[in-house]
Amino acid sequence: MQKLVRKGAAVAAVLVSAVALTACGSNDESAATGGSGGSAAPSAGTSKAAGVALADAEGTWLGTTDGKPVTLTVNKGGQAVVISEAHVCQGTAKEGDALTLALTCKDGDTDRASGTIRSADGERLVVAWDSGKTDTLSKPAVSGLPTNLPSIPPLPSLPPQP
Repeated sequence: MQKLVRKGAAVAAVLVSAVALTACGSNDESAATGGSGGSAAPSAGTSKAAGVALADAEGTWLGTTDGKPVTLTVNKGGQAVVISEAHVCQGTAKEGDALTLALTCKDGDTDRASGTIRSADGERLVVAWDSGKTDTLSKPAVSGLPTNLPSIPPLPSLPPQP
């Protein structure tokens, strides 16, 4: 039962992040400026410093910091959302010397408003926030629907209609 609750919480966090990102305006600056935004290795014609590229951070990441759940979602356009405790912060992830996050929290919280993605290896992502917090997050395991759900009893048959 506890495993089902954890999966449900992870799914809920992913859905909230996805909804929040789709509510953000489109900002396809990477495509318009010819930015790399694609891979960890620099492509021909880019001056991307070695480090974490936007593509390395794309997706949804989950973790626990100080006993509290944290979710970070970054999309291909560089839009980012972090959900921590009761705070929802959204903004951008931008490549430069480092991959940085610049977020605004509707409630004014600043713990996760500005930070740098220190590493991302496909399984784990580490964010160092300017507030001094550090989040180590993981990709959620996608294992499909639970298989141990109780079956639904058959409906009683209805009497024939005249």
